[in-house]
Amino acid sequence: MRQPIICVLDEITANKIAAGEVVERPASVIKELVENSLDAGSRRIEVEITEGGLDYIRVTDNGSGMSPADAQLAVLRHATSKIRVAEDLYRITTLGFRGEALPSIASVSRFSLTTRLNEEPLATYIEIHGGNMIETREAGAGVGTTVVVRDLFYNTPARRKFLKTAATEGNYIHAIIGKLALANPGVAFILINNGRQVLNTPGNGDLLSAMASLYGNKLLNEVLPIEFQDTTLAIYGYVAKPTFLKSSRQWQTFLVNSRVVNSRIAAKALDSAYHSLLPKNGYPLAVLRIDVPPDSVDVNVHPQKNEVKFSDEQRIYRAVYKAVSDALKKPESPIKTAASMADAETIHYGYPPAAMSSSALTKQPELWRETKSAMAFYSFTEARAALEQADFSHAAATLSAASNASPAPLYELPEPPAHILQPLGQIEECYIIAGGNDGLYIIDQHAAHERILYDRLAGATGNIPVQQLLVPIFVEFDLQEIAVIEDSIEFLGMLGFAVDIAGPTTIRLSAVPADISLSEAEPMIRDCLQIIQDTKHPSSQTLRHAFLQIAACRSAIKAGDRLNMRQMQALLDELMRTDLPYTCPHGRPAIIRFGRSDLEKMFKRT
Repeated sequence: MRQPIICVLDEITANKIAAGEVVERPASVIKELVENSLDAGSRRIEVEITEGGLDYIRVTDNGSGMSPADAQLAVLRHATSKIRVAEDLYRITTLGFRGEALPSIASVSRFSLTTRLNEEPLATYIEIHGGNMIETREAGAGVGTTVVVRDLFYNTPARRKFLKTAATEGNYIHAIIGKLALANPGVAFILINNGRQVLNTPGNGDLLSAMASLYGNKLLNEVLPIEFQDTTLAIYGYVAKPTFLKSSRQWQTFLVNSRVVNSRIAAKALDSAYHSLLPKNGYPLAVLRIDVPPDSVDVNVHPQKNEVKFSDEQRIYRAVYKAVSDALKKPESPIKTAASMADAETIHYGYPPAAMSSSALTKQPELWRETKSAMAFYSFTEARAALEQADFSHAAATLSAASNASPAPLYELPEPPAHILQPLGQIEECYIIAGGNDGLYIIDQHAAHERILYDRLAGATGNIPVQQLLVPIFVEFDLQEIAVIEDSIEFLGMLGFAVDIAGPTTIRLSAVPADISLSEAEPMIRDCLQIIQDTKHPSSQTLRHAFLQIAACRSAIKAGDRLNMRQMQALLDELMRTDLPYTCPHGRPAIIRFGRSDLEKMFKRT
């Protein structure tokens, strides 16, 4: 008789398959456990991890706890207290409801559960290893539940090897705890990473207080309140002013009925509301809570429940767009806000904005000679800003700061060479048209300046040259970022940043790389942290190269910057001194040449 092809999987194998959906990484384990704690009415949740959660995870809450009978049922598949019949799926108000989290986690770890009801004298302790029940007994414990997960994926090593470094996995955990704290400002969250407390929210019910505990007190003056309501839809929260930008969408939190979700429709509406107020490489910080009737949203469209589907997505889009747009218009007009963005960081550090007037551009004929020393100490961008001041007040201040910080410039620029390329003009304030002995050249001014700055920084032996600051800069970070900075102070010093920890969430910056403008100091520090966190097993050379690429890109003149003929000539001369003038550090072309034969073909003269 032919053997059947189809078989019913045993419970342990089925649990491991379910774990593939529920337990993607340590952060997803913690998300499931914390959501269970929230559903149990907890007002204080403490999470402790070691080695990014791979070695040890503990989640302790002061929620309602479970009886001995319920505790033993909770570790079985499809056992849940949240729903009874299929129709309940359409009116879910709790975070967890499938009943797969605990058995799935227990199937790929050494798992223990300790839980106690208020009316019970003793707690129930259950221990499971790899899906196999080890022990069930009474234990002493306070009211609430504690789950401990050790050696995650110890019995599925193939899955474990695809995880990132412990530091990166720890960052994922920090991010999800932060978002859950924003979704539940009335709950106090504590995160302990390798024995150090890195997150502590007050749990006082105030969303802005929770945001400040995560992102720093500087945030308090940089956000605008959101409030929108109609018959069955409410939106509230905070969005950042257009001058307070972040480098990615990880700073945007969308909540639907207190559930943290990824909502493309809400993100698109947010982008549309900020249209024309933001540069291409910036994202506004936002925390938006959307409250809708439970039956108008499907929370069961994703295995990890981090995506939802609205019954009327266009309505959500319009409501989010209106709520954010109204908030941006309240304090001052969007046009005024956008106009102030270019000067915001410069004014913050005490520099006057460059006067880009035609009269200023025509003054001072010997520009190169008078600002050579300034350019040796500051970036081309800073020196150019000095040139635009008719009275050279900024150049004088720069030279004064340089002379006080160091007896001599960090490096000398040689006199300009005999001009290889002669600038003819600028197109769209982005491309320089130049003539040479062998043809016509088009130069991308941003890519060209990137190459100049990269080679200048890379050519420094040992540590990158620095400029000492007469007045230190104080910058706020969240607790997670401070922890990374503490571990990376020596590396940051190699990159030219003199950093001291000045407080729980504050650093003091007393020196920055010589070719970085002060307005870029804070963004560059944040870029460094991102490089450190995102690079798996980085070498110092790899990190240095990545930093120099970003530093050159940030400090280089941009598309849209107007240059006069002398500035264009100085840029072209400097570019011709580099070893690789034809590409930027990222490999994009910096120069395109049209020889005589190319021009003759285009004009059909051949």
